[in-house]
Amino acid sequence: MDLKDKIVGLALAALIALVGWNLKETWNMKEQVFKLQQGQEVLSKQIKKNTNFVKQKLKQLKKKQNNKNIEKQIKKNNKKKKNKKKKQENSE
Repeated sequence: MDLKDKIVGLALAALIALVGWNLKETWNMKEQVFKLQQGQEVLSKQIKKNTNFVKQKLKQLKKKQNNKNIEKQIKKNNKKKKNKKKKQENSE
């Protein structure tokens, strides 16, 4: 073998090694992307679950607040009625 054949052989070996390394790295990236996608699905489910929980709690708080407002209005109306009744009794 002369020098030219050795250089060509060495270049081919380097090329094969580079292609093999590239293939290995591509495979590793594919696995990482797959894991990220699975993680994204898990996070998406958790976000959806948390969002539903927060919506439910907000709904409960709103309902509670509405009930308090209704009770306040009822008390206010009852107080007005009592005051009106007292005024009528006092005027008679």
